[in-house]
Amino acid sequence: MSNTNSVKVRFAPSPTGELHLGGARTALFNWLYAKKHQGSFFLRIEDTDKARSKDVFTNQILDSLKWLGMDWDEPLIYQSGRQERYKYYIKKLMDEGKAYRCFCSKSDLENIKEDSYALYPGTCRSLSSDEIKTKLNQGISFTVRIKLEKGQTEFKDLVYGTIKINNKELDDFIIARSDGSPTYNFTVVVDDYEMEISHVIRGDDHLSNTPKQLIIYKNLEFKAPIFAHLPMILGPDKKRLSKRHGAPGVQSFADKGYFPDSILNYLALLGWNPKNEKEVLDTDQLVNSFSFSQVQKKGAAWDEKKLHWLSGQHVQNKNSQFLLDQIRLLDSDWGKNSDISTLINIINSLKPRAKSLHEFIAKSKHFFIAPDTYDEAERLKAWPDSSVTKIVSQCSDFLASLDSWSSDVLESEIKSFASENSYGLGKVIMPLRLAVFGSLDGPALFDIISILGKTETLHRIQDAISRISR
Repeated sequence: MSNTNSVKVRFAPSPTGELHLGGARTALFNWLYAKKHQGSFFLRIEDTDKARSKDVFTNQILDSLKWLGMDWDEPLIYQSGRQERYKYYIKKLMDEGKAYRCFCSKSDLENIKEDSYALYPGTCRSLSSDEIKTKLNQGISFTVRIKLEKGQTEFKDLVYGTIKINNKELDDFIIARSDGSPTYNFTVVVDDYEMEISHVIRGDDHLSNTPKQLIIYKNLEFKAPIFAHLPMILGPDKKRLSKRHGAPGVQSFADKGYFPDSILNYLALLGWNPKNEKEVLDTDQLVNSFSFSQVQKKGAAWDEKKLHWLSGQHVQNKNSQFLLDQIRLLDSDWGKNSDISTLINIINSLKPRAKSLHEFIAKSKHFFIAPDTYDEAERLKAWPDSSVTKIVSQCSDFLASLDSWSSDVLESEIKSFASENSYGLGKVIMPLRLAVFGSLDGPALFDIISILGKTETLHRIQDAISRISR
C-alpha cells in the first residue's frame, strides 16, 4: 500500500437488488466527502453471492448512480475476481500462527452453545501439527478462525466518537468457511487495504462488524482506515426503511421524471444538516457544506412530503426552457401543436405545483384537450344547482365583452364582476375553473384562461353549461 494522505473512499453495493435509498445515501456521503477533499470515489461490486448476484442489478446500480450524477473513479472493482487475493492472505495468517483451522462440526458447535458457551471457546485453537494432519487425512472439513488476542479494540468514529470493545466479548471468529470462501469481514479488509481506502463510510448497521475488521487489520499488520458510520433511514414506524414501507428504489424517481439534484438534496438531509437554516441546496453547495461534524447519530425518518416539497423547490429554480426541453425528452409529442411561448406559459403556470416532469405532463392535459367529463364530487361542490348555471352564463357574456385577455386584466375584471353582482368570488371562480379545466385543482384560473385564449375559453364554458344543465 502506497503512502498517501489523499482521501479515498468507496461504495460497495451487492448486486442482489436495485439501488435503494439507504444505499444511495451511503454512496452520496462517500461521494460528497471525496469531492470536498479532492479525493477519489471508487465502486466495488460485492458479487460473491453467486446465487443472488445478477448482472441486471449491477447495471441498474451503475445507471442509478450515473443518473444521480455521482461519477466514480476507475477501476471498477468486482469482488468475485479477487478470490486468489483472499486465499493468499488467509494462508499468510495461518502460516504466521495468527489464524487456525477449526474442525468443529455444526453439531459440535450447537453442543457448545447448549453447554452455556455463548462464544466459541477455542476448541481447535491449540491442536498440534500431528492432530491437524490426522484430521486433514481423514477428510474432515474445517473453517479458518482468527486467533484473537486479549485486550481491547478501540477506534474513533467520525460520527459516534471513541468506541471501545473488550475482546472478551468476541471469540475466535471465522474468516473462511468450510468451502474455502472468505467471510464478509475478511474480504472487506483485504479489499479496502489493497484499494488504499482512507475512510470507510457506511451505515451504522456495520458498527458491530468494525471491531472484528480492526482485529483482522491488526493481524495482517495493515494500517486501518478511518471509520464513519451513518444513522439508519427509518420508516414512519421508526423501524429501518424497507420495501414494506413502500420505499421506492432510485430508478423509480428517474422513471417518474424527478430531477437528480432534488433527490441528492433530500438524501443529504437524511442524517446531515448544514450549519445554517437553508435546506434547498444544489450539488455544489452540498459538496462545500458537507462535514461529518454535522452528521447526527439519531436515525433519520423518511418523509415523502418533505421530499416532494424539496423537489418542488428545485423545479421552481429551473429555467422554463430547460424544463420544456426535458419534458420533450420524455414525451416528444407534448404540446406539439402549440407555439413555444404558449408552452413556456403553461410551464410557468404549473411550476409552483409540479414536483417532477411527469407531473408537468399529467397536470397540463386540459391545456391541450378540453374536458368532456367532470368529477361528480367536484361538480356538486362547484356547480350544485341551476343558480350556478345562471352565474356562469352571465360571466360568460361578460368575458365575451372584454377586449384585453391578459391574466392580470382577467383577474381584475372577474373580481369586479363578482363584486358588482354581489356574488361570492368562489361562486364565480370554482364553476369557471371546472368548466375550462375539468378540475378544481391546478394553476390559477386567470392564468388558465389567459393561456387558453378567449375563443377556447368561451367555447369550453358553453360546452360545460350544455353538459351540466342536461
